[in-house]
Amino acid sequence: MKTKSIPLTVLAIGILSIIVISPIHANYQAIAYGRTDRSGYLPGDSGTLYITVRNEGSQALTVKNITVDYPWMAFITDHWDGNFTATGINQALSQNQNYNTQYTFTLPTDGRAHSGSASITVMTDVPNGQYQSLPASAFITVATASYQPLGLSSSILPVVSIVLLGIAVVMLAFVYMGITRLSKK
Repeated sequence: MKTKSIPLTVLAIGILSIIVISPIHANYQAIAYGRTDRSGYLPGDSGTLYITVRNEGSQALTVKNITVDYPWMAFITDHWDGNFTATGINQALSQNQNYNTQYTFTLPTDGRAHSGSASITVMTDVPNGQYQSLPASAFITVATASYQPLGLSSSILPVVSIVLLGIAVVMLAFVYMGITRLSKK
């Protein structure tokens, strides 16, 4: 009786393991990347922000909108400045497909421009109606003016060095003129 139940038990364990190993749901996994066209900017410069969304999941999804918040985002008088949302994209991505886009930006000249990360949020939908938010960022480096206060090494020392060199030249001139006046015997 025991030998007859062993093949049935092995068969049942095999079927159960196949059911447990196979995926029950779809895998929705996407990644967003952001980068800029240059390594650094000055206030007033224009640049380009490149955004890539890659579907690394096993099921298709759709890119719906992209929101970007720059480090200099602020409420100016009656509106927000330094952020935007691109809506109505509706770009379908199947497995291992990319969506690439680019947006131009201009750094403000009113003192708000500073180095920092531009926050990128990509909203996607999956076939069952859920929304998935993909965070990304791109670092923007802003060159700023530096102030070096006057000090001994920055102002007085070079002036003193030039004065000492002038005195040395005058003394050498006197020595040369004194040598040339010596009588030749």
